[in-house]
Amino acid sequence: MLLKMRQGRALPLVCPILAIVTSLLLGLAGCQYYAEFRLKKTQADVQEEQAALMRAYRECLQKYEKDPPKAKEYCAAYTQSLREIEIRRQQDR
Repeated sequence: MLLKMRQGRALPLVCPILAIVTSLLLGLAGCQYYAEFRLKKTQADVQEEQAALMRAYRECLQKYEKDPPKAKEYCAAYTQSLREIEIRRQQDR
């Protein structure tokens, strides 16, 4: 067999097979990495959205702190959005 490989008969057949196997293995590893990246990116985006809503909610409460009925009315959208995010988070676990 070594003699055939040295003469160049078996070598051209082995190289494409080795190249295909290597690219498949590297491709599969890349897919797994990309899936994990997308999951972490999505989680980070949800956390950023939640933090932005919390900031806006606090600002709303500060704006209407002297008028609690208006604060409840105008800031309710923020509490509802925060609840929905928390529900989605619990369902994903």
